[in-house]
Amino acid sequence: MSAKESTEKKKYKLVAPDGGYGYMIALSATIILTTATMFQGCFGLIFKNFMEELGINSVHVTVMMGIGSICAAASGFLTGTFVKFMSLRMLTLLGAVLLNIGTFGCVFANTMFTFYVFNGIFPSIALGILFNVSFTTLNLYFVEKRMMVISFCQTIIALVTMVVPMFLKWSLEEYGFRSTLLLVSGISMNCIFGAILIQPVEKYMRKVEIEEKDELLISDQELKQKPKSEVKLNDIEGNISEKSLELSEENEKTNRLTKIYNTLLDKSLRKTYLLSCVCYGPTLCMFADVTYIVMLPQALYTAHWSQDNVALAISLIGFGDLTMRIVFIFIGNWMFKFGSAEIYVAGIILALVARLGQLWTKSFIANMIFITLAGIARCSIAILLPVVIADAVLPEQFSSAMGISMMFSGLTNLSLGFAIGGVRDLTNSYDVAFYLIASCFALVAIFWTIELFYKKNKHKRQLRREYLRQKQNVKS
Repeated sequence: MSAKESTEKKKYKLVAPDGGYGYMIALSATIILTTATMFQGCFGLIFKNFMEELGINSVHVTVMMGIGSICAAASGFLTGTFVKFMSLRMLTLLGAVLLNIGTFGCVFANTMFTFYVFNGIFPSIALGILFNVSFTTLNLYFVEKRMMVISFCQTIIALVTMVVPMFLKWSLEEYGFRSTLLLVSGISMNCIFGAILIQPVEKYMRKVEIEEKDELLISDQELKQKPKSEVKLNDIEGNISEKSLELSEENEKTNRLTKIYNTLLDKSLRKTYLLSCVCYGPTLCMFADVTYIVMLPQALYTAHWSQDNVALAISLIGFGDLTMRIVFIFIGNWMFKFGSAEIYVAGIILALVARLGQLWTKSFIANMIFITLAGIARCSIAILLPVVIADAVLPEQFSSAMGISMMFSGLTNLSLGFAIGGVRDLTNSYDVAFYLIASCFALVAIFWTIELFYKKNKHKRQLRREYLRQKQNVKS
């Protein structure tokens, strides 16, 4: 066989770049997510005096956060649909423009309504779009190095977020409220630069030769996906079933509501992703973790901790989180082989142990250790969210799956957030609220562990059924 004939018989497949221009995409995602989230934790620092002037109290802030949560969840969910009609770059530019309208509009906000619109609605819609699109783009460009790249991006975001409060404090003292908002608006404009960097992944796909064993595996999978023909008792039954099937397909095509429903929610995701722990587990854990972080300082003050000790506890959470983000950068390749879902469940169990340990001990040192463990667990819960979703669905379904998770996140924050807050007020006890938060981690850990064991043993059950079927055929 000549060299020309051998090269002609070779088959190739296109795979994700896992490098090259993908690193520019990682830079783009870092810029976008940093500019979109870096000032969120400093809401009180920026707007404290302004809210006092307008008479905005804690109830108004809660309502605004609720509206923002709904807007972010809805825009994140609809992004999965918009991806089918718009390019990722155009969607990111749309989100960047909305973000800048919100930040720049806050400079001129003088009423409660305009403050709600520019600080609550516009940035929240933008955040939903930008969060979804950024991780969708990273998912398309990286597979083997996905964990490392996402960890790196998240680490940079965490480092910038730690510096922001000091920058804002200096700016407010030097330039005042309105000028600081202008600086914030100018920094947010970098999001547009990040959006411009996004390019279609098809331009940078790598061509990899398909080995003979991989080719056989692909052909076997294609055969398995082909529908099996069924033997009918007679031709009349076959004709009736075919006609009824055609009628049902025609009805489905003519039903506009069904079309919209199928456009918003992919059929295959309804049968697989919606029925898995990947859809609900990370959402519930993120809610529990954020609620814990929000309640922790006040709970420590109620337990008669000094201000210095409370500040130390919060710093230890940040230290544990940041340290683990850096560790994830170096062990990303190993984690890719081990499995993201398994590591996520391990992080959930660690979060549960940290919460229960903190509740069951009175020792100051032990409390500090468990609080640090909570920070370490927080890292895995936050960073692994897009990775777990990416490993559970096809690349083209990631945006829709991420949108579904964001929608459930918004609904969870609205429903369970008020519920846990109400229980704390009724019982006047933070311990009860923390037990409810721990129960969220426990439920997810139990059901997800069961699901992982079920999926791992699924192939063994299939082999067993095949063996019994062959044995029965031999006997007959």
